[in-house]
Amino acid sequence: MTISWPTEQIEKRQALLEAVHGTRSEIEAHFLESEDQGHLAQATADALLEAGLLGLKLPLELGGAEADPVTQMKVIAEIAAIDTSAAWCTMVSATNVGSAGAFLPDRGIDAVFDQGTHPMIVGVGMPFGEANKTDDGFFEISGKWPYGSGIKTSRWVTAGAKVKPAIQSDVPFEIRAILKTEQVQIIENWDVSGLRGSGSNDFFVEKAIIPEYMTWAGDDTPNRGGFLYNIKRPAFVVFGHAGIALGTAKRALVEITHFSQTRSRNLPGQSPISSNPIFQADIAQLDLKLRAMNALATEEFGEVWQYAQTGEKLSDKEQAKIRAIGSWVTKESLDIVTKSFQYAGGAALNKNNPLQQCFRDMYAASQHYMVSATHFESYGSEYFNT
Repeated sequence: MTISWPTEQIEKRQALLEAVHGTRSEIEAHFLESEDQGHLAQATADALLEAGLLGLKLPLELGGAEADPVTQMKVIAEIAAIDTSAAWCTMVSATNVGSAGAFLPDRGIDAVFDQGTHPMIVGVGMPFGEANKTDDGFFEISGKWPYGSGIKTSRWVTAGAKVKPAIQSDVPFEIRAILKTEQVQIIENWDVSGLRGSGSNDFFVEKAIIPEYMTWAGDDTPNRGGFLYNIKRPAFVVFGHAGIALGTAKRALVEITHFSQTRSRNLPGQSPISSNPIFQADIAQLDLKLRAMNALATEEFGEVWQYAQTGEKLSDKEQAKIRAIGSWVTKESLDIVTKSFQYAGGAALNKNNPLQQCFRDMYAASQHYMVSATHFESYGSEYFNT
């Protein structure tokens, strides 16, 4: 199914957010299925795909939204406010769909984007694999990649690999290869609490033969797409991580607000938690913190978009700042989720309690290297550079 998105930025953002709302009932209906089986329910994956949300970063000419960074963040946040695992899989797939759409050669596009539609593509960009180039235009790839989020509901998988030089004096380089999901071996090692429904299993291939047209060399020069692809990694993937954190924190705040008005922490019949002045002071600060994070991320990501439209690439300092913002938003969202969880007391211990879900998903999301606290150091070291 081909979806046509508005071209004007605000209208496109609204259309994408409405598409998220259209998937809510399907995501909620199959949440427990995703949790129980340890990977995204097929019905949820289908709903996200059919709504066009996996084309969030796909070039316009391939039917994608090619959404600006702020829109990306807000869309992922809205999904995370429903189910963080579904948002995580959307973030991962949208990045892989967008990268494949922008950088694959035309012949690769014909093979992957069948009849003008895009499939669910997942994968890992880090070059954990090793590739040997053959004399007849193929790569032989072997390797093992961790955290293949969404792999069990995907049709294609991307994998980063280092290409061994033909001769010692050659400079090694990295590629991204795309394979059909049935070409890879999925390792049944995703037995976790947080982000359980994301199905982030490891996977491997051994001596897979990949045509060169099913690869691309890094994210240097896109073959299609507009200004969005001037935003190189790591900033290109930070917007989604910020959305994960903001959406999960928003859900936790909504849940504890509702819980506090209907429950007390002492004997039944006593005043609800919401009447406690200490809780009221805390909830006010948590609300303001969430608003401040949204405001900062919206402003800074908006500036990134304005700069990208000049045709220039972000400086190392700007890249470091965007990455630090992702880490800061994640850190502060973790605080919102933790305090919300603690105020619910023993009721939050049940695995099906929404605050329990937010708690374990947010802690899992915060473990990703993309939002590591080390990025504060990186930004600090670049801070004094003009």
